[in-house]
Amino acid sequence: MSPRTETAESEEHFLLDGEEVVITPRPEVCCDGGGGALGHPLEFLTLEKGGQAVCKYCDRRFVHVRHPEVEEIRRRGRPFAG
Repeated sequence: MSPRTETAESEEHFLLDGEEVVITPRPEVCCDGGGGALGHPLEFLTLEKGGQAVCKYCDRRFVHVRHPEVEEIRRRGRPFAG
């Protein structure tokens, strides 16, 4: 199973202040920028437990579900299909 398929089932995608934010329970994620013509090379990111990381290509932010900011993202963000 590819990393994208493996994580897609449990991730939550939000737009918050014009920024794409992905809430994930996984400590390691990968970003392809959405794939297709608008995508970018795969970047593998490691989130410290309860932490976050930002893709260097597209600035998509990945936030661990235990991060203190998660409830604020869920409250203020606009959900969308990632």
